[in-house]
Amino acid sequence: MNKQKLLSVFICLAMALPLVGALLYFVILKGTVTAQVVYSLVKVIMLAGPIVVVMTLERDGLHFDFFDWKNQLRAIPLGLLTGGLIAALMLVLYEYSALGDYVNRFADDVRQKAEQLGFLDHYWSFGVFLAVGHSLLEEYYWRWFVFGRLRKFVKPAVSAGLLGSLAFAAHHYVVLGCFFSPFGAVLFGTCVAMGGGLWCWMYNRQKTLLGCWLSHALVDAMIMYIGYRLIFSQ
Repeated sequence: MNKQKLLSVFICLAMALPLVGALLYFVILKGTVTAQVVYSLVKVIMLAGPIVVVMTLERDGLHFDFFDWKNQLRAIPLGLLTGGLIAALMLVLYEYSALGDYVNRFADDVRQKAEQLGFLDHYWSFGVFLAVGHSLLEEYYWRWFVFGRLRKFVKPAVSAGLLGSLAFAAHHYVVLGCFFSPFGAVLFGTCVAMGGGLWCWMYNRQKTLLGCWLSHALVDAMIMYIGYRLIFSQ
């Protein structure tokens, strides 16, 4: 098998890994020590796997545009604008629409799940990690690695973005199903897919992760704020 075909196989595996992992540690093995081990292993693979694959199978090897400062600075406004608008819309819907009433119905379930997962007593430190660190990991994995390589095999780029975003949303459907009813899992999971599509478009346009990372981080920060309201203010 040549390197291009092997790369396509690894991209398919990468798209499936988070979904399989979520099914294992949130459903099949939930509440066990093994689930925590699987969770950690999946995150390690998400971090190290793309680097190994790219260095092994791509001619140009590993390449990040960290030091293209002008391009990085140009990406910031759109990242802040999109993330801020999405976060504001989420807050308005939570405060003033029937969607907020729906979410509040699951406050006890969210609190119980947070306690089971072990972050109830250090909620905001976990929230900072999720909004800043985990969002960066997801952008690196899903936009730089998966979408960045998928667009080589799937044309046009919008089709690659759609496919990558559906894969990005897949494990979120599982996670959200642990907190909400099937209706909520499908609704919010589809919103995740739309967010993934936006961030694919931004990455394809801006050629940097900074803008989509800032946007993603602001959205995750709002999710953690609403989660705090559910857990501690009900």
